[in-house]
Amino acid sequence: MSSVPPGTAGSLPVEGLSAERTGIALMSASAIVWSFGGTIARFLATDDSWAIVSLRSIWAAAFLMLFMLWRDGASGSIRLFKTMGYPGLAVAICFATASGAFIVALRHTTVANILLIQAGTPLIAALIGRLAFRE
Repeated sequence: MSSVPPGTAGSLPVEGLSAERTGIALMSASAIVWSFGGTIARFLATDDSWAIVSLRSIWAAAFLMLFMLWRDGASGSIRLFKTMGYPGLAVAICFATASGAFIVALRHTTVANILLIQAGTPLIAALIGRLAFRE
C-alpha cells in the first residue's frame, strides 16, 4: 500500500473501490494491453525497427504526460519530474532500453520467444534480489 495520502500527487482518485481492487484492475488491464504489443508490431507496414521505436516512444511520452497532467495537474507533474532524482532517471533509461530492445528483437525472433523471456523476468529479478540483497 502507498503511504501517499489520497488526493495528492502520486495517487489516483478512488471512488467506491478499495485501493487494492483498483490496483488489481489497473494491473490486469495493463497486462492485457501490453500483451498485444508484439502482434501489433508484426502487422506494421515498415521494416525499420528504429522508426517503430521512435513512434512508440513519442506516443508513450504523450500519453504519459496527458495522464500525469490529468492526475496531478501541471504543478504536480513538474514537481514529480523535479523530485524523481537519479533513481527515476535510471528507471526511465531502463524502460527506454527495454522498449527499444523489444521492438528490435521482434525483427530477429518470434513473438513467443520474446514473451517467454519477458515472462521469466520477474523470476530473474527475484533471484537477483535474493542473491544481492538477501530478500
